[in-house]
Amino acid sequence: MAIADTDTPASVGVPDPGADDVGGQRAARRQVHRLRMTLIAATNAGLQAAVVLAFAAAGAVSWQIAVVFTLTTMTTTLSFALAVRRGWNLRLADPSMAVPQVVSSLVIQLLYLVLAPNLWVIFLVGVLITFVFAMMNFSPRQFRTTLVALAAGIGVALLLGRDRFGHPGTSATDITLLWVFFVLCIHQLTIIGARFSALREQLSTKNAELSASLERIRELAAVDELTGAANRRTFMQALVEERDRADRTGQDFAVAILDIDRFKSVNDRFGHFVGDDVLKEFCEVVRSALRCTDRFARFGGEEFALLLVGPTGSREAYEAVERIRRAIADHDWAPLTRDHCVTASAGVGFRRPGEGVEALLRRADAALYQAKASGRNATTLAADQTADVGTDPAQ
Repeated sequence: MAIADTDTPASVGVPDPGADDVGGQRAARRQVHRLRMTLIAATNAGLQAAVVLAFAAAGAVSWQIAVVFTLTTMTTTLSFALAVRRGWNLRLADPSMAVPQVVSSLVIQLLYLVLAPNLWVIFLVGVLITFVFAMMNFSPRQFRTTLVALAAGIGVALLLGRDRFGHPGTSATDITLLWVFFVLCIHQLTIIGARFSALREQLSTKNAELSASLERIRELAAVDELTGAANRRTFMQALVEERDRADRTGQDFAVAILDIDRFKSVNDRFGHFVGDDVLKEFCEVVRSALRCTDRFARFGGEEFALLLVGPTGSREAYEAVERIRRAIADHDWAPLTRDHCVTASAGVGFRRPGEGVEALLRRADAALYQAKASGRNATTLAADQTADVGTDPAQ
């Protein structure tokens, strides 16, 4: 009875010492696995042959048939093992040789079902075991083809041997041999169950690894790696979603763009590593001053963006951003930049009804340039909205 190779890496194996790359090591482990599976097939064939020889000794079948069956099944299975051991199987389209192994086993079982009809139960169970093992490697199309061919083969074999079917006998020896044979069959089904269980565990592990990898990819796609803040892509998605929500509910929102003042001088004076630390600490300061409903993202370089949502008018938006600006100016930067005080300028744009996101960002960006022009370290509303606050908020 053949065991179809699942062509999956064995849990243990000795990789080819010359296979330095991962692909070469995986191929070597698969070849070790194939050899192990073909040797198991040869062992199972040997056990079935031993049972048939024992029945011959008990007089249930002729010695000639038993010996020829033994030679046929052992030669076939050991030939497959030799092909794997020598690497000849690697020249084939399917290195596992699953189809020829299964087909040869089924042909042998059906042939001796006809030649030794007294042992029909032995060979029919052998057919069943072989077909179940094929489940581990066959494609749906191969299963359908094999099922049709096997159904026809069993029908022919049963018709040819219908007048000679009997049973091995009812002596203690015959019953013992039947018991041994079925114990061996249960053992082989246990091997199948163990392999399916191992495959399920591998699949579960791979799925968990895949889920973790996808989550990490989503995180990397959404978050700025240096600062941990949301990146520009994530911010733009949130901005579009907020625009759509505002169009449905009539509740508008504001956008602010912040830029660290004279950040180039930080890099030139203290180096890029200190500049990176300033960016990271800047984000921590901003996050500590954010309202819980607001969104914060790194827009690029030393430029950052805020999405101010909730019940937000021009005054509320200005005050929220101004509070963040003051927190940045009041923060103790001396451990990083000694006597250089890190400040930021901000431009705030309150969305007009029906306004697109790009137009809103352009107005906030223009307000940022006004804040820079007014002397930096300032928060400025878009020019057409300063009247909503009461005075020009630039500082």
